[in-house]
Order: sequence, then C-alpha cells, then structure tokens
Amino acid sequence: MSNEGYEKKDIPVKPVLIGGLLFVLTVIVTIVLLYEYYVRVVDASIYEFKLSKKPKKLIELRKSENETLNSYKVIDPEKEIYHIPIDRSKELLLDDQKK
Repeated sequence: MSNEGYEKKDIPVKPVLIGGLLFVLTVIVTIVLLYEYYVRVVDASIYEFKLSKKPKKLIELRKSENETLNSYKVIDPEKEIYHIPIDRSKELLLDDQKK
C-alpha cells in the first residue's frame, strides 16, 4: 500500500490556535456589545413608554391650572376684586410701569 495521496505533515498548530482564539474573542466581544446595545434600547423604550402615559390626576391638574390662569372671575364685587387671565395681568403691569 502506498501513502502517496495523503499528507505527510501535521497541521500548523500555532496559526490555527491563534486564529481560533481570535475567532472566539471576536464572538465574545460581539455578544457583549450586542447585549449592551439591547439593554440601552430596552431602557430607552421603557423610559419613553412611561413618559408617554400621563396620569389622570396630572391631566385634571393641568386642566384646572389652565382654567385658573386663563379665565375671568369676580372674587369680591363689594371690594372690586377680580380675577383676570395671567397674560392680561402682565400687559396691565407693563402698561403701569411705562406710565
């Protein structure tokens, strides 16, 4: 029997080992980076979702504040105390300061 068709040498162990280690290191680094990216995306999504939902109390409070700041009311007619919108009060204060 002749061994003419077979290799006579072993594989080069050192380059194969270095290549294998580089491959494993590349896979580990890729997995770590993908995990960090995943964590950041999930955190951002959860944060955005929580901020998008406004509680009913907050909505009612803002509505009440808006009505208070932008409405006219008579508080005490005898003493002539009135509630006016904040924008109008600013205009009146600026007009008084100009005079």
